[in-house]
Amino acid sequence: MEKVYGVWAVRSASSIFGADQAWCKDNGRPLEFETLLDAKNYAEKLNRIFATMNTHYYAKEKEPEPNAVKMVSKQPDMDALAHADHTPRNDAAEKQNEITGRQIASEPDPLVEIRSAVHSNYAGMIAMLGADNRIYLGKEENYYEQSNQIGYYDNRDSSLYFITDRTDMYYFLYGEGWAHSQEDMLSRGLTMEQYQEFACLKDGVLKQFDISREILFAGKPFQNPENYLRNAELDLEGEKGNYNMIDGIVNNAPPARADLTDGQTYEEIKELAPETLSNQKPSIMEKLKEAKTEKRSSLFQPDPPERGF
Repeated sequence: MEKVYGVWAVRSASSIFGADQAWCKDNGRPLEFETLLDAKNYAEKLNRIFATMNTHYYAKEKEPEPNAVKMVSKQPDMDALAHADHTPRNDAAEKQNEITGRQIASEPDPLVEIRSAVHSNYAGMIAMLGADNRIYLGKEENYYEQSNQIGYYDNRDSSLYFITDRTDMYYFLYGEGWAHSQEDMLSRGLTMEQYQEFACLKDGVLKQFDISREILFAGKPFQNPENYLRNAELDLEGEKGNYNMIDGIVNNAPPARADLTDGQTYEEIKELAPETLSNQKPSIMEKLKEAKTEKRSSLFQPDPPERGF
């Protein structure tokens, strides 16, 4: 049987992603080399670019696989730049035309410099703060951390997703949340604008990812601003029995009803302007009250005058 060789990637247990080892692959297909020298040269290039304190690459013999990518003996220099690569990029124009949530296409240099990376709240994805101060989501296995704490994302498979250029949204992608409610956090550093921005991200670019953990406020999942404000108003207004004032203004009092009687009693209005009264009959309680008043007045008898002698 003809011998073939591959590059064996090893990640130690001290990595934030845990221990692992596997053959280097291209789009899920293992790489195979005709000679051990070719495999060693490729491993050396990977170690020069991607190796960290926890990750290293080794050339070794392997079993042939039918779906493997056959690497020819002469590989193009990975450090060489084509003429088109020297064309200056217009970063301002690219930023203006950037679309949140789109996959970042693979470029001649597929390595994206990352300042910070952490497991996200979305299954299989890590949240990253790029050197360009943009927030990304990408596959965990494509992130490599250098020994000098500068990380890189290998975007050869175009799996890097641009999320937003607002760095204050970074924690919202990976954090567990806060011990206080959304309303309380408005007085503890967060803003309504941040809530609105995260709500837009949740309803837009982040919808394509599976949530593995919700960000919580006082143990409750994040609510869109309009929903949480309505719930807060229901709680506060309900304490005063003021459900008729659900109008977006928290804890307001019902308006005072105008006094159209000008201080006149029911009997006076009935005598002066009976047409203004409704046809509703007086209640039984009012009739009983009037009867008691009349009875008391009838029982009162003044003392007779003294007769003179």
